[in-house]
Amino acid sequence: GRCTEPGLMPDPSKATLAASTDRLVIVYNANAGWASALIDAAHKLVRPETYECSLCMISYGAVSMRRPWRKYLDGLALEKQSYHRQDFARAYPVDLFPMVDGLNLPAIFIEAGGELHCLLSSKQLDSLTDVEALITALDLALNRFRK
Repeated sequence: GRCTEPGLMPDPSKATLAASTDRLVIVYNANAGWASALIDAAHKLVRPETYECSLCMISYGAVSMRRPWRKYLDGLALEKQSYHRQDFARAYPVDLFPMVDGLNLPAIFIEAGGELHCLLSSKQLDSLTDVEALITALDLALNRFRK
């Protein structure tokens, strides 16, 4: 049960247009809290090549969300929820969501019909170089899901 492309994409014949109950689930490969945020900010500046959260690198500056990413997310007609890795593990326990077992993070999902569907895997996010590429990739993934 890894978030891979396109293996965990829903069956196109069963997918429906995203409804207001669908939720975009963004999972960062980082710990929650201010202390972790400060350590992460320093890590991104000092040794960016060893930082483990490509999504964090692309979507956040040193301390805040990049404006184009915030504007893009705000413009999506979906409920949105962001998680740090330990919060995600609590919100989506393996016994209820088997596909999260052994999941590589970061990743972006859509929760629809009580199930998580992978939109962008860790591998896909790792290949992106900037916020514009992230927005383009997520738009494409959302369009594929809606078909």
